[in-house]
Amino acid sequence: MRFFLFFLICSLSVSAQLKGTITDIDNQPIPYVNIYLENTYTGTTSNDNGAYELAVSKLGKYAVVFQFLGYKTQTKTIEITQLPYALDITLLEENISLNEVVISSNENPANRIVRATIENRKRQLEKISSYAADFYSKGIIRIKNAPEKFLGQEVKLDIGLDSTRSGILYLSEPFQK
Repeated sequence: MRFFLFFLICSLSVSAQLKGTITDIDNQPIPYVNIYLENTYTGTTSNDNGAYELAVSKLGKYAVVFQFLGYKTQTKTIEITQLPYALDITLLEENISLNEVVISSNENPANRIVRATIENRKRQLEKISSYAADFYSKGIIRIKNAPEKFLGQEVKLDIGLDSTRSGILYLSEPFQK
């Protein structure tokens, strides 16, 4: 009896979802569309056939966002009264026009900047008679609670770990003057 209840609870949570297909106006599936619940981290993408399944476990109102490059982003507000909930969507193409780009055979503007830099080189060098810097850098990598086994394989570290399997993996403190 316990096994049956466990199976029933697991199957309810697996079937609790929002699903559907995403197509364009020619009824062609759109793969790899981003689908997510607005203002959450819950999301998924459509497969090669435009089909998707989004995990939703509670009944209620949701704003579902469908987003894909080259198509207008659509947000559908739905009220889920029973699960699974089917929501098919048709995305409309978005025409993006860019401003005109003018290519000229005149001089590259970067050349003017390079010439000005070269002209001012001596003047800038005269401002600084000398420059000195001390350099110190410290790098350290620590490990805490290193596992004894990882994916069934024994973890052997040839460094000095204490009894809590913690220690320093890497330490470097160069100083240059």
